[in-house]
Amino acid sequence: MAFDSPDIETFRNDLDNQIAAVQKLKTDSHATIKIQSLLNITVYVLATRFLEGAVKHIVYNCCVMRGDNPTQLNNLESELKKFNNPDYDHIKELFTKYLGYDIKDGLINTWFNERDISMLNEIVKNRHRNVHTTHDKADWYNRNLKDLNDFSKEFIGLENILGYLDLIKWDTATTQFTI
Repeated sequence: MAFDSPDIETFRNDLDNQIAAVQKLKTDSHATIKIQSLLNITVYVLATRFLEGAVKHIVYNCCVMRGDNPTQLNNLESELKKFNNPDYDHIKELFTKYLGYDIKDGLINTWFNERDISMLNEIVKNRHRNVHTTHDKADWYNRNLKDLNDFSKEFIGLENILGYLDLIKWDTATTQFTI
């Protein structure tokens, strides 16, 4: 999928290059199997980082398109630093709060579907599960339950939602955001 924003396209290409490097690892020893498991975790972290950065980028650029002044943009920048764990509900909340735009429109108009939302949330949840410990110390290590096959299936949902968000533009005639 090609993105409208050249910056998001660059972020995506970087992620693709990282994933390609992970896929080249040959799992021909116990050590490389362990390394593959660690790299699988890293892929989920990188994908979530890509999602978070792209969403922040889109919101910020939309505010620039709208004509927000430098003070408003500085305040927005500070607020965006607080945005993390970019599951669908958090993304929806961010777009509503700062753009007055309900991204559920993409679901209603079939730019993405419920499965896409579930897959995006699964990527974020897996990252969260692997970088934060639980109360059960048996789960503290080696609990990544996902691999690159899972990731490939889930990433499609992330792409579909992000592709929709990337289309949002300010319409000066209607003074609102639109696709």
